[in-house]
Amino acid sequence: MFRDAAEVERAERDQEADFARIAAAVETAQKAIAALAARPLGPDTTRKEWAAIRDRTILGIRDVRHNVIKRARLARETERWMVEKWLREINDGRILRELAAELQRMPTAGLLDYLRYLIGFADIARIQSVSAVFTARADKQGYEAAFDAMLRQFTLSQCGALGARIARIHELSEMVDARIFNLFSAPCTSRQPSPAVPQRLPRIEGPGIGAIAVDPGLAGAPREALALLQKPSGHEPSPPSPLASTVAPPALLIADCRAG
Repeated sequence: MFRDAAEVERAERDQEADFARIAAAVETAQKAIAALAARPLGPDTTRKEWAAIRDRTILGIRDVRHNVIKRARLARETERWMVEKWLREINDGRILRELAAELQRMPTAGLLDYLRYLIGFADIARIQSVSAVFTARADKQGYEAAFDAMLRQFTLSQCGALGARIARIHELSEMVDARIFNLFSAPCTSRQPSPAVPQRLPRIEGPGIGAIAVDPGLAGAPREALALLQKPSGHEPSPPSPLASTVAPPALLIADCRAG
């Protein structure tokens, strides 16, 4: 995770620069694909040329994208730690006891609605109480992603420029994968004249290279493209480091958050 505001600022600056590099590579590939579509090539030749553009683009952005993903992971770890630290610091046992009975009677879906309501008023003590009750719910799994997302967004909103930079690091990572996926998931067709017999030309599908390790829903990518995109040429990214509760980061980050 990031250690202080200066490191977050550097990471945001590097993320912006890497996004610009990938955006430029995607634009170059778009022009090459447009030029390919205008050529009178057969389906097999079109597929081969399209695959060459895909592989060339992936090889050019592979390591840059790994750096983008690594920063997004560090931002997520920092964000998670900030939420936990924030809620621990404002823990109000009196309010929790007062709300316990009412919150226990509330369905789990209702806790999400109540959290959204409290966030609107920035009622931090009651937000902590709702979080404590939600954490103990046995049926929280179906609601956990939405609940955690609201808590993260609220925490970042309370941290001024620091929170905005962490959110921007996430946003740029998502934008990178969206651009890559949109580029290579679009169909690629040959503009060859139609044959005399009344039948449709074969449709050449451009295989997609989904957001690897970012969006598991994009699972339709070709195996060779995934292999190229996942493996950096010179180094492997370090695995995610668990957030050990016994080793607290320095107080600089929270101090920077309060100052922001």
